[in-house]
This record gives sequence, C-alpha cells and structure tokens, in this order.
Amino acid sequence: MIEKTTTLKSYCNVMAIERGLDPVGHAHDFDDALVVETPLPWKTNLYEKAGILPEEAINLLNLWLQRYHEGVSYRHRSLMIAPDAVYSRQGWRRVMFYQRTPGAIAHFDKVEYLVTEKDCGPLLWALYEARETLPQFEQYRVPENEAIRDLMVCTHGTVDAACAKFGYPLYNYLRRNHASDSLRVWRVSHFGGHVFAPTLVDMPSAHYWAYVEQAQADAIVCRDAAVESLRGHYRGWAGLEDGFLQAAEREMWQREGWRWFDYVKSGQVLGTDADHTAEPQWAEVRVRYSTPDNTEAGIYEARVEIQRSVETIHTTGEADTYPYPQYVVTRLERKPLDIE
Repeated sequence: MIEKTTTLKSYCNVMAIERGLDPVGHAHDFDDALVVETPLPWKTNLYEKAGILPEEAINLLNLWLQRYHEGVSYRHRSLMIAPDAVYSRQGWRRVMFYQRTPGAIAHFDKVEYLVTEKDCGPLLWALYEARETLPQFEQYRVPENEAIRDLMVCTHGTVDAACAKFGYPLYNYLRRNHASDSLRVWRVSHFGGHVFAPTLVDMPSAHYWAYVEQAQADAIVCRDAAVESLRGHYRGWAGLEDGFLQAAEREMWQREGWRWFDYVKSGQVLGTDADHTAEPQWAEVRVRYSTPDNTEAGIYEARVEIQRSVETIHTTGEADTYPYPQYVVTRLERKPLDIE
C-alpha cells in the first residue's frame, strides 16, 4: 500500500486527469469473463498458490499463461468479487461466467452459479477444461439471476492505492443508492486501468467507465443524461478488440444515444499504416449494427488517428511513466447496410 504521506496529487488517476488523459480506447476486451466470489483480503500473492482461491483457479491461470507463452491469444478475464452481506451465503461461492457468442453481439451471455465451497474449484475447471462434466453442476445454477445487471467497481487497493481511495466511495454510493432486485453492485478485483479510477465495468453489456463520480454514476445507471456529459468518462466496449474501433464506437454512441448500447454490433479494422517496426498511427474501421428487433440496420465507417500520447505514471507511488495513445476520430460516415 502507498505511504500515508501520499498527497492527493500523487495518485495516478489524479495526475492522469490533470494531464487530460482521455480514457477511450483503453478498455480490455475478452471472449469470456470468469467472476468468482472470493473472501477479502486480496493480497498480492493470492494468485501464487491455493488459499482463498481454489487450486483449480490457480491451475487455470497458470495454464492460460503457459498457452500465452506458446503463442495462444489470451482472451480470458478473471475477476474476484467481495462477499456481500445481502447477496452472499455462508459456505457458498457465487460464480458468474460471461461469454461472447460468435458474430455480432450487444451483450455477453451470462450463466450464474451459487456453489458450495468444495465444488467451486471443480466448477471453475469444468467451465473451461471439462465442459462435458458441467451437467453435474446444474443443481447450482441460479437462472433467475442471469438477467440481473451487475456493476463491478474496482476497489483493489493492493494493486493500486487509487482504487481503494477513490473506488470504495464510488462502490459505497452505488451500493446504497442504486442496488435493486435487477441491479447488483460489487467490489471487484483489478481489471486494468487504475489510472482511470474510480473505474467500473457494467455487465453483461461490458462497458468500461473512467473517472466516475456520483453524477456520472447516476447517469450510467439510469441512462437518462445527455451522452455528451459522459464522453470523457467512457473507456470503451469489451466487444471490440482494438483501440481504434473502441474510439470510433464512442462517436457512434454519441451520435445515436443510449439506445446504441443495446444494438447488436460487430467491428473490423479495414486498414492501417502498420508495418513491422512501428505501432499503427491510424486505422480505417467499420462497425455493422442492427436494432434488437432487427427493424433497422446499417454500417458506420470511420478513420481514427493517434494524434498524440499522454505520458503519465502508470501506478501510484512509482516513478515510471507510460505513453497512453489518444485516439481522435477524423471521419465518421453512416452507410446503408448493403454498401461495401
């Protein structure tokens, strides 16, 4: 943890805001997310050996890391949520498994379990490496919860002090003021981007948010504020794997309004200036969309450029800085779906 003498200006997120860091394009995409209820405290070594996490969870993480080093793309997101006085059940663990279906999507598919402590590890392994055994865990399914919206606020102070300092008050505000039968609020472990604290991910829609204070929290929950007011708080959507695409998608949301988040979408990069020696500085992208009832469909095409980077510290208490690319949409066109 950071020293008590740390001043407000020393936190990584405060410095990022002062330097004008735009968060768009910095959402972590994934094909699936595994969310496991895990008792606090979450110490820095909890992923090294079985303890508060079952052995199967540690084995999965090691297996994914091994495959990554062998050249397999790492498309998973593993998260912990803290037990809740209302949501939790003594001796049991909640497990939420989110997965994107192939093709265009609006939200990730969700399966939820409330499983005994002894069966939690075997269930986690079954979800990835032994899916033929999943029927034996069907007794633990909680299908009535699979339509619930879950707001997950990072409060993981052992990763970065900013997430505890700024994230916990946001969690507390949301939990007290917005939790309902259709919306739960959780303390969640680090999911990247503490420089954007207070940060949250909204599931199952998988939208990432940055620098969230009470006014933005209300707007995110209710989706009744002008989208322009949240422009600088949107990190992006996990359904798009490229920062250029995520930046373009923000402009589409700004044009279409809140209804855009429920549109079925898919994206592709049409071309970049990438070569073998440098990161691309621009991209031409396309997003196909349709309304939930499929009565309206279309294509957006955009050119997105990195016009500068913001150099700022990556972690509170450390001197090392990181250059965050800043994406700017220089062209955005909407076309009929049949135009290629």
